[in-house]
Amino acid sequence: MTKDYLTNPSPDLLDDEYVFRGPVIGPLVKKDLVKALKSVGNGLEDAFPDYELNAFGFTADDPIEPNRVWYFVRPRGTFSGPFDHPINGRIEPTGEKLVGPPEARSMVWTEQGKIKHISVGYVVDRFTGDTTGGKGAVFGQYHVMGQGIDGTVGSWSTRFVQYLATMIPDKIPKSWSKEEDIPVWWKDTRLGADP
Repeated sequence: MTKDYLTNPSPDLLDDEYVFRGPVIGPLVKKDLVKALKSVGNGLEDAFPDYELNAFGFTADDPIEPNRVWYFVRPRGTFSGPFDHPINGRIEPTGEKLVGPPEARSMVWTEQGKIKHISVGYVVDRFTGDTTGGKGAVFGQYHVMGQGIDGTVGSWSTRFVQYLATMIPDKIPKSWSKEEDIPVWWKDTRLGADP
């Protein structure tokens, strides 16, 4: 199911109690993730038309969370198409290569075949063939386009921008959902890049 979702991602497969989390983004519920991806991710497939996720090492034998599928990715691509940045406007292609470091990702599935949780962006070896500054997920693509974002947990600048986004919604993409929207099963209280 995980491989199928990676090939054909659809919000229809996300559970009503879905939570997205990365090292510095989230927790985001389904409606907020869809909106954020339309902002920060819209057009990435045109900017990197040869993008390959290169997912491998799928395992569903987690002894603590039996419905969790862990896997790795090693993204590759070329910045060969224009990208309309949600804040900075049009970025023209440079031909720069995206050689993402290996990162660990996971999906937690419900018994009904819906995705309850996705985690992405956890770089496991930033020294292995990397042109992203050691950044995973969309942060790596932005780095290759010359739009570096500090993806460091605890970064004061990232945390400042993330908190600013809560005050001026629709100008800066949201990094986490409102507390009242987060499902009760999600227990961690850290938001965005909070350490």
